[in-house]
Amino acid sequence: MTKNAYKVEGDFQMGRQRQHFAVEVVGKDESQAREYVLTDLGSRHGVERRQVEIKSVTKLADADIESAVTRRRMKE
Repeated sequence: MTKNAYKVEGDFQMGRQRQHFAVEVVGKDESQAREYVLTDLGSRHGVERRQVEIKSVTKLADADIESAVTRRRMKE
């Protein structure tokens, strides 16, 4: 399986305000990266999928990865 790093950006409803997020994730394709973010936000913040708006998913080159966790997951 080929792994790719993606930067997913968007926002979600947190109380009365919209909260912006930008997270780096590892997945085999863009849809798996989106799924991971939706699952993670739901688990951490109790946010329903319909409250999350993903605005962009960008594939990252190795040199563009900022997160040490993402770098480590790329090597697994």
